[in-house]
Amino acid sequence: MAKELDSPDVGTRLRALEAWAQSAPPGAVDPLILAYEDKDERVRARAMELIEQDWARAADAEK
Repeated sequence: MAKELDSPDVGTRLRALEAWAQSAPPGAVDPLILAYEDKDERVRARAMELIEQDWARAADAEK
């Protein structure tokens, strides 16, 4: 997964984010935080959306 997140291809990085979001346990956002520093705005935006979704799931779980 880390290899794909470091790929020079934006599409590969975006697919890696989606795969991570589908398979990662709640709270496992380290790769998403790294992706938030990506040079491509689309990758940064998607990483932020996924981080926010993780936060929302965590908040719902606490209720």
